[in-house]
Amino acid sequence: MSTMDPRLAAVSAERHYAASDTDWHIDAALSEMSIQFAIEPGMYLGSTIMPTVPVDKQYDRYYIWDKDYWFRIPQTKRAPATRANQVETSVSSNAYYCHNWALEEKIPFEDLSNADAALALEESTARHIMQLLMLDQENRIAALMTTAANVGSGAALSGTNQWSDRANSDPVSDVTTGRLWIQKETGFKPSTMVVGQEVHDSLILHPDMIDRVKYVQRADKANVENAIADVFGIAKYFVGGVPKQNAAEGLPTSASSMTFIWGKAASIFYASAAPGRNIPSGVYAFRWRPAGFTDFIVETKDDDDIKARIKRVNYFQDERITATQLAYLLSTVVA
Repeated sequence: MSTMDPRLAAVSAERHYAASDTDWHIDAALSEMSIQFAIEPGMYLGSTIMPTVPVDKQYDRYYIWDKDYWFRIPQTKRAPATRANQVETSVSSNAYYCHNWALEEKIPFEDLSNADAALALEESTARHIMQLLMLDQENRIAALMTTAANVGSGAALSGTNQWSDRANSDPVSDVTTGRLWIQKETGFKPSTMVVGQEVHDSLILHPDMIDRVKYVQRADKANVENAIADVFGIAKYFVGGVPKQNAAEGLPTSASSMTFIWGKAASIFYASAAPGRNIPSGVYAFRWRPAGFTDFIVETKDDDDIKARIKRVNYFQDERITATQLAYLLSTVVA
């Protein structure tokens, strides 16, 4: 017999027959359970790799500083009785708009008649909504960062240069080229590298990489990934292993088309560890929370008109590559 968490039992016992959209009950326990599932380490990377900046307005502009004014060395020698050389900076701006990303799912009252079953049903419904929202966020961020037109530079590998050609390719040289490009263009050393699952699986079988990481004391996931990061000279190395279904809803199972969201790319970029609107970072997520709304919290409302309990999750966000020179892309990395 299953043991019911008393916190969840209390939640499942509640029923609100509310006509007003303001009468939503926040399921604290279900939110905790669902969020823990959604951000399980090694799965969803979006909120981990992209610094989040809270903003006061749904839409606004952010500043883009001209890097040339920060790196061009001026004349600093001053002659007696003359003014010091005056310098200036140049700045432009770009806009963000925090869209509302939201899903809800209904549970018929008839299905809530049994307490144990109702508890499991509410858990799974909350988990389902949260997973779909996290999948959507992951897909948006991956598409943004693996599109060549969005980044400052990169290379599309082909033929013997692809890392799946273990005899001829040179992954360390390819990543070093990208890492040095970012540092030379901006003065920042890239902090993060994200590769698709197929790229990672090919990489750990590459003889150049095996030779460099073979002295890892214990070849578990964390140690191997840390060793790869050390080899590439980048602080954080992540594997995008979340899949998605590409087939449209309603098609037969035989039409299933599952692919990894992060594809066959390797994204190298700098992400600030101290995010802020005037702090340089290759990527930012702008998060807005208007009055009366929650972020990634499971809300519940009972609808007596349709005789169902509604679960809802939402948030407002916009993801941006805010400095193209801080991002480098290797595409078609494996065949």
